[in-house]
Amino acid sequence: MSMEGSSSRTPEKINLPGHRRRGLKSLSTLLQIPRFGSRAEAALHSSIAGALPADILYEVSEYLWSADLLSMSLTSSHVRALLMPALYDTVVLKSSQACKTALTMLVDRPNICRHIRKLAVRPNYYLAWPKANERLDEEWVVQMLLKILDNMPLLHTFDWDGLEMPKDCLWFTLRNKCPSLKTLYTNIGYQPLNPNSTLFDFTDLTSFSLTVRHSLEETDLFPDQEQLPDRLWDMLLNKCPDMQDLTLSSFSSSTRLLNVDRLCTADAYWPKLHSLTLGSFGYNDDFELNSPSDDAAFGAFLSKHSELKYLRLSWNFKRWMSPETIPLALEPTALPNLTTFVGVHQQLAVLPQPALSSIEILDLTCEPLFAGRLDGVGGVCSTLKKLTALTSLDLWLHIDIPEFKDHSTFFSGLMEACPKLTDLHFMCTTTFGVKPLMCLAAHLPLLPQLRTFSLTKGHKYVGDDSSMLRTVLRIIRSNSKPKPGTTTVPNPDLRQINIRWAREKCPNHLKQEGTYDIIRQWDANHTRVIVGLEVYEKGITVLGKVFTRRYRYNNFPAPSRPSSSSSSSTVMRPSTSQSPTATSSGSTDVNGDERHGSGRMGRRRLRKALMLIQNKQSSSLVDLNRSA
Repeated sequence: MSMEGSSSRTPEKINLPGHRRRGLKSLSTLLQIPRFGSRAEAALHSSIAGALPADILYEVSEYLWSADLLSMSLTSSHVRALLMPALYDTVVLKSSQACKTALTMLVDRPNICRHIRKLAVRPNYYLAWPKANERLDEEWVVQMLLKILDNMPLLHTFDWDGLEMPKDCLWFTLRNKCPSLKTLYTNIGYQPLNPNSTLFDFTDLTSFSLTVRHSLEETDLFPDQEQLPDRLWDMLLNKCPDMQDLTLSSFSSSTRLLNVDRLCTADAYWPKLHSLTLGSFGYNDDFELNSPSDDAAFGAFLSKHSELKYLRLSWNFKRWMSPETIPLALEPTALPNLTTFVGVHQQLAVLPQPALSSIEILDLTCEPLFAGRLDGVGGVCSTLKKLTALTSLDLWLHIDIPEFKDHSTFFSGLMEACPKLTDLHFMCTTTFGVKPLMCLAAHLPLLPQLRTFSLTKGHKYVGDDSSMLRTVLRIIRSNSKPKPGTTTVPNPDLRQINIRWAREKCPNHLKQEGTYDIIRQWDANHTRVIVGLEVYEKGITVLGKVFTRRYRYNNFPAPSRPSSSSSSSTVMRPSTSQSPTATSSGSTDVNGDERHGSGRMGRRRLRKALMLIQNKQSSSLVDLNRSA
């Protein structure tokens, strides 16, 4: 259950199931009472659902999105009771309002608390965007949590993301009331860490995260690295031998930095460690790097953790360009299981070949890449060619400098370097006009397996940036024509385009963002052509007004009619609306739109499935009676 959707690509700290769990929009939705057209109809669906074995219902629920899971739970009180553990398995409260609503409800409904296994509490959340997030007293939040933790015996993941670390009484209660707790995330603000905090009394944790929160006011260009308490290191190194996921990082690197040199010692070893996030690193006041003090010892630490799959080394090079080389002394066979790397190109380039060959996800958005570091020996494109398993790439490019003139050469080199990409996020927070946009879109067909394309760029309210939809249509139409002499459509698997307009002074650095799901249909040439877009947009207008809107865009050429009836039976039908305004919800509440639209569709699909199951059961009973 999620109270609000995240508005950025920043990964959530709490681990949500990958195959479902889009956020449910409100607690009132979860507490709905099933309603059908008549008592007879209600009785019918209740009997159908009741005939299904509980284990089948549980299995089906694991493959449903949250909206469909909710629809399924509303078919009958019996089904809802069975699905309560799935509905409330994960609770993510991403705003002050969400915390107030949910925690008040949970205090009054202790029977719901016992189903919660993962709880994320984020009062005063910096990503509560575009709506303004009201200030909430975090002491009140702690007091409400203390009241409900008695009823959470199954809780194994707790994530706190507030302005400051909560009071010690919360950690004491979590440790004593939640025996299953193995994953603990917390952030800190301006207040110094208490060396005697009960946070450091936990044992046998498998995941731990301590981060300096985002958006702290900059106080020093070169802050000194803060020594972490000895009791923290004692807990991590001696009391949590099965650690699998460790984060020690700062997201406000001009205010507060964490010293992680203790990882360079011989006793820093967790044989099951598979995820590691460290940083932020950067320059000292003498412009020497403030990365771990002993490069060889840090390299040895990474080399002996052969089970690492996710490695994030954050750097802060916002004001000054990074050096040409950054040391990372690894053994030739180090990191053979690495699948995700987040960091800078200089450290990526020196990874041993076994690590490069296994990387599937790469994020190089720690700093913008300049023209001089793109091509040639040792350039980004040269390194990308070594990543033979790469399927997802995030890239930040500085593209408006005078020497960057030949867009075509760079884009073709980039696409040819990683032809297996299924996800591409291209970020350019400087000027990125129509010409480079069209050039980029024209080269996307070089990625035949591409499924998701995301574009983040600097924003202006006039000219080309007046509409995100216009940008999406340019991208689609510039590469939607079949190749000469063939009927093959470029990027046949492209399913989604994401657009983000960025502004440095805006909350979350975003002004507007949109998600555009592509709808395709078979035509007479047995080609899946684009017939529409499902659109969700949100952001802030030029006058500062917050907007959210959902609509269906259908202004595409109608596909030629398939010759075979079998083909037409498997395609998606476009909406009957003729323009965005015909189905646009404008600035109306998105929650209501999703609740009434997808909810009805989900219930309709579920009813049909349940009736088919009942019919099959009935026919089987008839056959048995006849044979008897």
